[in-house]
Amino acid sequence: MTIDWDAFTNDTLTNAEVRLLGAVELSSVLALQKLMVHEVRSQSRTNAAILICEHPPTVTVGSGASLLELPESPRELESRLITVHKVRRDGHAILHQLGQIAAYVVVSLPECSMDESEFRACLQQAVIETCREVQVVASTSPDDPTAVFGRHGVVAELGIHIDEGITSFGVFLNVSCRLDEPREIGRGLLGQRVSSLNAERVRPTQMPQVRSALIQHLCTQLGYPDYHLHTGHPFLKRTRTLIHDKFADPQSAD
Repeated sequence: MTIDWDAFTNDTLTNAEVRLLGAVELSSVLALQKLMVHEVRSQSRTNAAILICEHPPTVTVGSGASLLELPESPRELESRLITVHKVRRDGHAILHQLGQIAAYVVVSLPECSMDESEFRACLQQAVIETCREVQVVASTSPDDPTAVFGRHGVVAELGIHIDEGITSFGVFLNVSCRLDEPREIGRGLLGQRVSSLNAERVRPTQMPQVRSALIQHLCTQLGYPDYHLHTGHPFLKRTRTLIHDKFADPQSAD
């Protein structure tokens, strides 16, 4: 028997690990993301990782955000049980809430043969393709590389961080979340319109369908069409988080 050693390239060894985490507090996901960054950097077990989740009401403030993107009084957020975290990513201040898909993407840009702008374009295109599957027309703007736009406003925000070629953070896609709160935080305070797939379609959108489509398109765009899908992670523990009544049923918001 003759062995074709040329068939055993680095490409045959690569794999992407996708984890469905459910509703998870931001601090827990950031800790898990840090672990994923280490694993991707060392290439010990995982070549790429995507963490898919939703967050209880939380605001993240990236390095490029302005103080004008937050209410003047912190008590305004405290009264609504919204916590604020400064994080290492670009982009605007973002309100995370149930009904929004958060996709944390950890890949090696050299392995993907991409630079930062190409990586960002891949994330945007994955969102556009996902929107197309639920009959939503989405597009990008050369003036704002941190967003994907629907007809009625921003449907997805991008915020990324790159350290020695390894990416973190990623895409935050509004599916069925409330839109009154985002109008008072981040882009909303800058006078920009914020939308969601529900608002674009003017009818409910199935979260599992959108989640599945986003995973598929992210992996395809990044060059990992074959990926391993897992539920949860052994490092994550279930906790109870108090949520303001107005966030309890995102489908009821317009």
